[in-house]
Amino acid sequence: MGAATHIKTSLYVKMANVEAAFRNLHQDLLDGCKIGDQKAQFQIYKLYYKAMYNTSLRIVNDTMEAEDIMQESFLAAFEKIDTYSGTVSFGAWLKKIVVNRSLDALNKKKAVFEILSHMLV
Repeated sequence: MGAATHIKTSLYVKMANVEAAFRNLHQDLLDGCKIGDQKAQFQIYKLYYKAMYNTSLRIVNDTMEAEDIMQESFLAAFEKIDTYSGTVSFGAWLKKIVVNRSLDALNKKKAVFEILSHMLV
């Protein structure tokens, strides 16, 4: 095997190890969440709440509503943690929940606004 091939192979192995380590960084906490461990849930919450709040806030543009959506998203995530397959990072999985709930909130506001605007005509 040539030197270049050896270096490439070595890099691929190292990258695979880094990706595996990243994926499993909080696996012990996620395992705790799966069995209902409230301390593990709180640790996950502390790790992700700020990013999830900011994600929701950018969508709904309302601090109180973003806070509510973030809380509801964590509750939903902990209730459905068994559906988390690990094929994406937990943060990406949780963010999808937050984004979907934020968009749902926007759609509800839009529907109410449309109903009210039709009543005024």
